[in-house]
Amino acid sequence: MDNFWESFRLDPRQPQNASMRASDADRDVVRAAFADAYADGRLTREEHDDRLTTLFGSRTLGELPPLVADLVPVSSPPAVPAAVPSADLRTRGARKWRKDVEESVTAFLVPTVICTVIWIAFSDGGFFWPAFPMLFLGLNLVKTVVQRESIIDREVRRLEKKAAKEALQNSADGTQPA
Repeated sequence: MDNFWESFRLDPRQPQNASMRASDADRDVVRAAFADAYADGRLTREEHDDRLTTLFGSRTLGELPPLVADLVPVSSPPAVPAAVPSADLRTRGARKWRKDVEESVTAFLVPTVICTVIWIAFSDGGFFWPAFPMLFLGLNLVKTVVQRESIIDREVRRLEKKAAKEALQNSADGTQPA
């Protein structure tokens, strides 16, 4: 019975889930708890039948915990994880921006060096054509450097959405984050 509450898709002990409709799978979890209690002698035949009747008449998840309150531990639901501080998210956003700048510098330098080496090796000092790839790749580098705040804000929003999604999934699973 240690993982009884983990058997539910949505934890019926959580107030936000109490008004949700109970599924057949949810009722089967409770029915199995009744069967175990009856087999152990903790329920009489009459109690077992009465609880089954009430169970199959239940409509919401909130009606299930009282049915098993004296059979399984009805400890409080796991706490919802605390929100990640926004300063930490901004720090992570700044790291993302620095990584983008590093990638843009690499994307500028590698082709520039290769094109310049090719131009030196195979050109008689004519038109410096590596300027074209340098121009376009340089524009990308400048854009990445200039859009610092925009890139950080976008990463913060992405991380906030991810944290909210994980918190919702953890509360629905009844688990806590690792």
